Amino acid sequence: MSRKLVVVLSLVLVVALSFSAFAATDRKATWIDEVIIVQETSVNTAISRLQAGDIDIWASSSSDVTAFNAVVNDPNLDFFQVFGSYTEITFNPVGPKFNDGRLNPLSSRRIREATNMLIDRDYIAQEIYGGLAVPKYTLLNSSFVDYARVVEKARELELKYAYNLEAARAIIEEEMTAMGAELVNGIWHYDGKPIEIKVLARSEDERAALGDYFAEQLEKVGFTTSIDYRTGAEASPIWMMGDPWNGEWHVYTGGWLAPVVYRDQGHIFNQMYTRRTMTQPLWQALEPIPELDEISDKLYRKQFSTMEERKALYERALELAFEDSPRIFVVDQTAFIPRRTEIAVASDLAGGVAGTGLWPSTIRRGNEVGGVVTIGQQQVLVEPWNPVGGSNWTFDQLPMRATFDRGFITDPFTGNYVPHRIARMDLTVREGLPVSKSPGSDWVELNFAEKIEVPGDAWAEWDAANQRWITVAEKWPEGVTAERKAVMYYRDDLWKTAKWHDGSPASIADVLIPFIISFDQGMEASPIYDPAAVAGLQTLLASFRGLKILSVDPFIYEYYSDAWYLDAEQNLSDLYAVMYNYGKQPWHTLALGILAEINGELAFTASKANTLDAEWLGYQSGPSLPILDKWLDYAIETNYVPYAEFMKDWITEEEIASRYANAKKWYQEKEHFWIGDGPMYLERAYPVEKMVHLKRFEDYSEPADKWAIYDEPRVAEVEVSGPARVSSGSEAVFEVEITFKGEAYRIEDINEVKFLVLDAAGNVALSGQGEGVVDGLFQIVLTPEQTASLPVGSNTLDVIVLPTLVGGATFGSHTFVTLP
Repeated sequence: MSRKLVVVLSLVLVVALSFSAFAATDRKATWIDEVIIVQETSVNTAISRLQAGDIDIWASSSSDVTAFNAVVNDPNLDFFQVFGSYTEITFNPVGPKFNDGRLNPLSSRRIREATNMLIDRDYIAQEIYGGLAVPKYTLLNSSFVDYARVVEKARELELKYAYNLEAARAIIEEEMTAMGAELVNGIWHYDGKPIEIKVLARSEDERAALGDYFAEQLEKVGFTTSIDYRTGAEASPIWMMGDPWNGEWHVYTGGWLAPVVYRDQGHIFNQMYTRRTMTQPLWQALEPIPELDEISDKLYRKQFSTMEERKALYERALELAFEDSPRIFVVDQTAFIPRRTEIAVASDLAGGVAGTGLWPSTIRRGNEVGGVVTIGQQQVLVEPWNPVGGSNWTFDQLPMRATFDRGFITDPFTGNYVPHRIARMDLTVREGLPVSKSPGSDWVELNFAEKIEVPGDAWAEWDAANQRWITVAEKWPEGVTAERKAVMYYRDDLWKTAKWHDGSPASIADVLIPFIISFDQGMEASPIYDPAAVAGLQTLLASFRGLKILSVDPFIYEYYSDAWYLDAEQNLSDLYAVMYNYGKQPWHTLALGILAEINGELAFTASKANTLDAEWLGYQSGPSLPILDKWLDYAIETNYVPYAEFMKDWITEEEIASRYANAKKWYQEKEHFWIGDGPMYLERAYPVEKMVHLKRFEDYSEPADKWAIYDEPRVAEVEVSGPARVSSGSEAVFEVEITFKGEAYRIEDINEVKFLVLDAAGNVALSGQGEGVVDGLFQIVLTPEQTASLPVGSNTLDVIVLPTLVGGATFGSHTFVTLP
């Protein structure tokens, strides 16, 4: 691949992937035999270790300019580019006072909103990130399609909340006075004492300097500050897992990674602003603006019928997000992932190597078969692994993704879904909904219907008290309809080929028990009731309309819901991997966790672990293991099955005994309970040494070259040309040249070319669509009426190109002057 870092109009880092397709092979699972994952916190040290051959790839992304230049100038090194990393500043929003009586200024929404104007994002991008970042104001990634869909509102808000120290100071002064604070000699006091803002800054990267900068800005408006520099593993117990009411911190310099190219970012509002998605104590303490909470839920559940309705909801949510501001967004990083040149592996355009479940199947050293690859990461074994409410850190997700299987995979270039264990889907959505199918998705049959009736014998809701499913006829005697019906057909060989790492064949029980847990955990009558799961359950019940299993072997079922997605492919339901945000486990190890939680010794979520004063459950290592082993002995003795009254019709005594015997043997050999079904298995996790050892699962059914189709992503390159001067009232024509590696981009591979005209103050004066002329060329025509409406002076034409072959946008711009 080219060794040049391509930045498109200083706005978007184009992501390049060097991945070779190999000849067909009989080898299963993976090309390599083993992967060793080691911790290396410093990117510069990682580069030295790559040069020495001590590690083969550093899977954490970085925006360090010095490190990047070292990679570019070394012929033995190469890199992947990713645009899914971003930085934000998270606030502790509880209050107005902490438990000890101290005033928390950041409990004020207006003060949090004002901090958006307290920071100069351009300065941060250029000086702290060395130009390998672009300013970020909203949760939207400017390279994803949703930004282009609401770009007018986004630009309006970016202008409104641009750096303005004096405006921020005025709002903060007004609010602090209203909260009873007093400004004494330029320092804010409460109850006669200076108000100290505690900044928790990540120490491993640019976020340390960001912490310094933000503390300086806070001091400019009268606050005393202290900075506590910590690694992610050191900081997490304080800001994410700790009780926010204890006031151990006020500000945290956070970083996130979008693991895949999001074709729809509507779900992110729930994650960032409500209690519904994250079970950690900080999120459970959020008190969002009611309207924002309502719109976030609507966007998550797709409670709109047209793209116009969706845009209106989106735009209002963005406005309210600034007003609420439990966190403020700072920069989208234009990051790189360094590797040795002989290492090939699939890399997601957004999330990089860690973001794609394809990495274990595709990683390879040259043309070798077998051998060991060593991966470095900024952190290793950050938090406990469990599929119900365990770690969602990217550092933990990378090894986890190697160990579990799903019915589909996410295309690393487009973000759309591709079948894996799923054979096909018959999809029906309500007439009028803006759902469409991508070219080449022959596995999806898309139909529209005026009305989708849910059958009365479908399961509608779990009854935790009586351990049974309530049917649609019981819950809705008058009948009920759904917006979407997905009939899922899995491959005929599913139960013959899918196998857990302990040797247990996969079964329908591995589908049903996790599905029940997704309801049961949020119900008060459940023995594993967890208040942190209630908000998520409410969201699920608001849209779930029914499940009907048509056949176990082959596995076929109907899934009914009022939630739907713009892409037909993403309307699938994958019960083969009900839980995959936090990993995946078979029913017999989930059973051990259930027993341990019922008896108050372990808890699936951090929030409940804090409440019970119990250990947060981890299947991979640590103090959870002897407790799980104790309950395994109990399960063996009693032939225990969760939800036994219901499950007795779906599982045999022989399977129960066999499963627990396999788990016992596994634990005796491997000394952990992380049992997956993916192409690699966990040999051992070493929490003290910060190392994870993975090995090829030889009984995995799929060929190693199955996903060799993912070569280089066709990221568009854009050049905009046109007149430098435009007379008011005259027509103006601009040309947009779109290419990939010098070749014209086909018109049929371009979804949309959108444009904005910004005046000298940054206001959106015009917007519209470009028209295709020939392959590689679009034209934007401003009519005499449009140019007459432009103010005299400098204007900027911003162009957003949205190809169909990749999930990211490419930007271009052209400056011109309007003359009288």
